[in-house]
Amino acid sequence: MQKVISKQRLAPQEVEPVSKAYPVDQDPQPLNSVCRTSLYDVRLNALPSYALFFPIACVFACASAFLEVYVVSARAHFAVFAVGTYVVFSSYFVADYFLARQSTSYARIPDDKKFYVLSNLIKSAVLTAYTPQAAYLLYQAIHLDEWSTPRIRSLGVLYAIPDFVSLFLVQRMALTTKAHHICVVIFMVINLYNDYAHENVCRALVVYAVFSTFAYLVNLLLASRFLPVKPRMSLAMSAVALVVYTSCLAINWMWQVGFVASLHARKWADGDAHAVGAIYAYLAAISMVVYDDVVLTKWLLANCKKKWRELEAADAKAA
Repeated sequence: MQKVISKQRLAPQEVEPVSKAYPVDQDPQPLNSVCRTSLYDVRLNALPSYALFFPIACVFACASAFLEVYVVSARAHFAVFAVGTYVVFSSYFVADYFLARQSTSYARIPDDKKFYVLSNLIKSAVLTAYTPQAAYLLYQAIHLDEWSTPRIRSLGVLYAIPDFVSLFLVQRMALTTKAHHICVVIFMVINLYNDYAHENVCRALVVYAVFSTFAYLVNLLLASRFLPVKPRMSLAMSAVALVVYTSCLAINWMWQVGFVASLHARKWADGDAHAVGAIYAYLAAISMVVYDDVVLTKWLLANCKKKWRELEAADAKAA
């Protein structure tokens, strides 16, 4: 089944000599010499990213709608997963080629961090595309107690593709993040063979994934930390990402505890050893995801404090 938001974390930024993945006519000039106004500075970095973000979001939004209507069997979903993996894999190199020529700030990023940036840009675009369907799915499941198996399976397949590809292309990925992505792929396979009309622990996995989808701004923030974003914009993004992420985690974890505890009590009373074992397996697997969420939350809080100090320093210097 689909899992929590992909959170590739690399080592803190270092200033390194840049050798571009694709050669350009000449090395980019420092941004201060190229950008004389703050407005041009924003356009320089934002427009190429928007040109990458919106097409990817549109493609995956259309793909999720197509899968829900026309793809039913697990074999067909695996075929879609294979094709989608090839498309996303190729998009890294296409995007890298495009941004290296269109974005001065991207061209200045060290080579070993460029695919990290692309991974989070692609992930944020994908999650943005899924958010409307994920919200409707959550409403159906929690409020109406209607669990649409075709929709859940389709979103699970599409969610897993970016995480799967990033395992092979993103360098220096944290061990907890690798474990997280592997869990995503495993859950996707389980998701394709589960019938959500019957109450089981896989429903908890669906809710966890849906709440993670809502936190797409975090991936955009993780990508932007390697781009020269203005201090006020960076602080605003950091604060909003922290509030959204922690709110989603709080609501999600409260629901998870209540649902899993209630389900365990009923299955234990019924003597359903298979269901009880599945609950324990889910708790063991999801604990790795929870740990990754805690690590990211700490980073978001520290990043907000850092951006606040940077803004204060910039204001003091301007005064």
